[in-house]
Parts: sequence; structure tokens; C-alpha cells
Amino acid sequence: MKKTLVLLALSLLMLYPVFAAGANEKPQIVAEKQVVTLKISHNMDFTTIPEAVVDAAERVNARYAKEGKNIRIAFEKDYQTIDWTEYQNNIVFAHKIDDAPDIFAMSDPAGLMKAGLLLDLTDMVKANSSKFVNNVFTPVTENGKIYAFPPDLPVRVIYYNRNGLKAIGWNDADIKALPGKIQSGVFKFEDFLALCQEVVAKGGAKYGLTHRPGAGADFLDILNVLGGQYYDEKGTLVFDEKGLTRFFQMTYDNANVTKITPQNLNQMGWTTINTMVGTGDSFAYYGPIYSCSYVASAAKLTNEQFAAQEEFVLFPASKYSAKPFVVAAPQYIGISAKTKYPEICLDLFAELANGSADLLARHAAKINSLSSVVAANDDPQIAANPIIKDIAYLADYAITVPTIYGIANYRSELFKQIVALELGQTTPAKAVADMKVQIQLNVKDVIYK
Repeated sequence: MKKTLVLLALSLLMLYPVFAAGANEKPQIVAEKQVVTLKISHNMDFTTIPEAVVDAAERVNARYAKEGKNIRIAFEKDYQTIDWTEYQNNIVFAHKIDDAPDIFAMSDPAGLMKAGLLLDLTDMVKANSSKFVNNVFTPVTENGKIYAFPPDLPVRVIYYNRNGLKAIGWNDADIKALPGKIQSGVFKFEDFLALCQEVVAKGGAKYGLTHRPGAGADFLDILNVLGGQYYDEKGTLVFDEKGLTRFFQMTYDNANVTKITPQNLNQMGWTTINTMVGTGDSFAYYGPIYSCSYVASAAKLTNEQFAAQEEFVLFPASKYSAKPFVVAAPQYIGISAKTKYPEICLDLFAELANGSADLLARHAAKINSLSSVVAANDDPQIAANPIIKDIAYLADYAITVPTIYGIANYRSELFKQIVALELGQTTPAKAVADMKVQIQLNVKDVIYK
């Protein structure tokens, strides 16, 4: 009997707050949060990209809580390291069976755009347009619509070794002033080639200018410097005979006349070339900044040691081109057009462009890259990186290239002629003619000029 009375008293005490508040007031019931689980997929090494999205979600969750939204974002992660073609094919297949990730990396945005698999980001980008570096969305824009987000801004540039300049008698003030002279357009590409020759002639380096040992977009940057065109504003492939002739003549001369480039460079392999650049045997090199980690490693240098000797500069203007530039090749991530949570996914991307730019800076500093978000390039994490801390200004000169049908064939044929030219096995005129035949055979919709 006593037990029953005690239990009854406890029950009345528990009910007391409800009734004491007054007969007209209802008890407070806290709604349980809805957990929205997004699937995020990534390929290859740079997991700092998806982790930036995941960490940004925690900040969005905090904002939702403050706004009274009973939503919490969680993730199912799918990080892989497989061939990019296989990965993207898997993304396409996942869409067909309605099992696509909500957010994912991509190697060929154009293919996914064409297939209609990417969510339109245009309104989000326009609402945050001032937050982004100019032109970063060019490769992922179609009919005025934007379909992917660039979490970084890897740029291709010219490297040169300051020690090579000291070896030929340059003083510290002149060495320090050279990047600014390139930036202003006073020091042109023709001057740079002459400098490469001077460094070799005076014993400052064994070679003046080297490049990648395989087909790639790096050569197209020099073609641009020399006024050559390889695409138009619509992304149509252009075969520019005059521009190619200038590029091929320079390539031939560098290896066979001035000899600032080794004739057998393309037989050397990456390790040898990286070592030459890192040790200063090659005064200058052109390619992406993020490759410098491989260069430093090949030369047994830390990033700090390599940064202390190396300068990264704009591609200079030439007598055939108007202004200096760098070329950006961002990685892109997208949102599935089939996601059940488009607004939440867009919120995450907007967060990265605004309050969470530091998460993109973390990624950029990790891979020795700049960022596509302006605020990230001013972040202390980038300022602390010895490779990129002094070159944030390059983002202001970045251009991005649209998707170009047939560009893989173009790059492949271009490289075949580069190899033959450097070995002295063909002439610039013949190289242009032979390449033109192959492009006519293998690529449709080309503009010839």
C-alpha cells in the first residue's frame, strides 16, 4: 500500500509542470531532428576535397540549428582510387539504376553535362559571384548554365631557378624584380628565351628550358604565348597554321639551334626531368605548380628548400600575344541531378564559397595549389605554404579553357611532331602539314585558319 502511494505521488509531481503552466498552455515537445544522409563519392588522392564538403556540413548543421531547422546532415562516404574512366562510367551507371551519389568528383564534366546528370548550379554561383576567381566556371558552362563547382585552382606556370641567375652575375635586386617585369609585360617571352640561352652559355645551368616528357596541355600554353589559337569562344577546335608554325619553329630551334632543350628530352622520363629541374641542371621548366612536390622529391629537397631556390611566374606576353597569363585546370565536383536534397547540397557549396573558404584553403595548401575562392587565397594556411605563399596574385591572371571536342587527338598529334622536331627528324613546315592531315582524318568540326 505504501509503495502504491509513493508511485502515485511521483506521478503527480511529474504532471505538475504541465498543469501548473495553466489550462490553456500545451506542453513543450521537442521534435526529433531529421537526419539527411548524403552519399559523397571521390576518386584518387586528394580526399581533402570531399573532406572540405563534409566539414562544411558541420557548419551548415550549426546554422540550421540556430535557424530552428530540425535537419542534420550526415554522410555516407565512397572514396576510391581507380582509373578515372572507370570511375566516371560507374557514376553514369549509378544514375541509370537510381543509386547515384549526391555529390561526386568527375574527370569529364562535359560528358556528364551532355548526359544531363548534373544539377544546375547557376543561381547559387550568381548569388556568390564575387566570391570566385574570374572565369573558373568556363569549362563547366553550357548554354549559360553552370553545372559543377571548382574546389581548387591548380595553375600551369613557368618555373626558373634563381641560383642560375646568381651564377651569371645577377644581383638580388634584379632577381627579385624579374617576376614584376614579367607581370607588367616589360619582360617578354622572347627575352625569357634569350635569358635561358644566356644562363646556359655562361655556365649557370646545363639546359635552359625543359618540359614534360609526354603529351599534355602544357605545350598549348606556349602555343598561346606565341599567339597560336587552338579553340574559339564556343569551344570548337581551331587549327591555326601560323601559330603552330611559330610554336614548331621555337621547338626545333630550342633543341637543334640554341640547344637549350635536350634533343632526347622525351626519352628521358619523368624522374630524370624532375631531377634536372630540382638540381638546377635545367634553368627553367613549364608545367603545373603542384608538380613541384615531385620535382623536390626527385632532387631530395624539402618543399621549403625547393621554394627557396625556385620562382614561379606568369607566362610572359610575346610580340604575338597581348598580356601575361597562367592557365588554370580546376578539379570539379558536382551534384547529381537526381539528388533528393538539391537545396541542402547547394547550401553546402554556398557555404564553401563563403564562411568555409578556409576548408578549401586547407586543400589548396595540401596540394600546392591556389583556390578558386578568392578568400581562400588570403587564408593563413596558404600564407604558411612555402611554395604558394607569394604567388596568390597569379589567380588574377588565370584563364580556364572550355571543353574542346577533339582536343585529345590534337594534343597527341602535337606531341608526335614535338618529338620529331626535337630529334631533328622533321621541319616546322612539314610538322604542320603532317599534323593537319591527321586532324582532318580524325576530328570533325575543326576551324582551319
